[in-house]
Amino acid sequence: MSETSAPIRFGTDGVRAEAGTWPLTEAGVRRMGRGIAAWAGGPGATVVIGRDPRESGPGLESALVEGLVEGGAAVIRLGVLPTAAVSCAAAAEGADAGIMLTASHNPWHDNGVKVLMGTGRKPTDTAGLEAAFVAASTPGGGDVRDHEDGAAAWRAAMPDVDLRGKRILLDCASGAAHGHAARVLRACGAEVVEHDAPPNGRNINAGVGALHPPGRDALAAAGCQLGICLDGDADRIALVDAEHGLLDGDDLLWLLCGAATGPVIGTVMSNGGLEAALGGRLVRTPVGDKHVAAELARTGAPVGAEPSGHVLFEDGLPTGDGLYTALRVLQTLAGGAGAPPLPLPAGGWTRWPVAQDAVRFQGARVPLEALETPEQAREAGNRLVVRYSGTEPKLRILVEGRGEGDGAPAAWVARIRAEFEAALPA
Repeated sequence: MSETSAPIRFGTDGVRAEAGTWPLTEAGVRRMGRGIAAWAGGPGATVVIGRDPRESGPGLESALVEGLVEGGAAVIRLGVLPTAAVSCAAAAEGADAGIMLTASHNPWHDNGVKVLMGTGRKPTDTAGLEAAFVAASTPGGGDVRDHEDGAAAWRAAMPDVDLRGKRILLDCASGAAHGHAARVLRACGAEVVEHDAPPNGRNINAGVGALHPPGRDALAAAGCQLGICLDGDADRIALVDAEHGLLDGDDLLWLLCGAATGPVIGTVMSNGGLEAALGGRLVRTPVGDKHVAAELARTGAPVGAEPSGHVLFEDGLPTGDGLYTALRVLQTLAGGAGAPPLPLPAGGWTRWPVAQDAVRFQGARVPLEALETPEQAREAGNRLVVRYSGTEPKLRILVEGRGEGDGAPAAWVARIRAEFEAALPA
């Protein structure tokens, strides 16, 4: 089988790989473009497309647009903007599909294709898309135009929060939200100090953003009361509070729902301390915002989140958005009107000790059921998640428990990692 005839598979959040390797080559994304055009309805279907500022983005976008046009689609290019802005534009334009070219929190040399439905939401079943990548025809007849303001619908959907007198440190990971997020915060009256450098194609996520947030010292040095940190495509968030420091998705769930009633959606990665504090209200799902979205719909819960900072609202944007989340948190704490309190009232629950690791590997995956150490950790009273990443060649390990010394979570993580590495093919 030649590379260009190899199947194209969706992972946890679309197709992702190092740019220039299959299927993130011009031939690969052109094939994806033809397939997405067919999946969206064929000739005459409208497809909106945006991207983050990675160096590989313009070339891959051009090839993707060529494939869409070959498939007969009417393409609207939105430019560089957050993933959620593509979602909002898809809905506002009455599009049949949306595409975001991004590798999210991955390094600059990676890229990816996220596909959205016309509603702006992510598809729950991608089997039809994968089939279209193989069988799509090329009727032609499509066209392309540039949107005059691709982020307009996204800005219009942002919560209205009074931030006058607030000085906010903003870190957009030199990514898709750079410039866009600052504009929104300033429109709310905030004074904004931009922490990340302007994008240059290679500095996205490089020591900045939600994966590398500044600490309280940086906040104090900038004279800021709050830090808002986004990742490369701005769909995840970390907040930095002047009093409590880094706040993750579990903290955001508590700020949004701690005083409410009814179910709250988390994942298998949510901390046990949060589950205890919520008094049995936490409903866990597998990792992945599509699972969180499905559980929101099933339970009617108002909000769900992953500890990584992906947050979804039942009445919010079609897909998760870091800036929207930050403003919803501030709006909730303000009681819907007036100015929110800073520092944030982030206390009220106690985080259980947790240790995590991510082991990058090459070659075939080791069957996880062949590992003995994870079951030993469970028998010792720990809660753990050992899983393969859906977007990178990594084994992710999480151990949560109250043991100490050789029984501490970090010690168990080290033993699981050692057994996994010893089992890898030579």
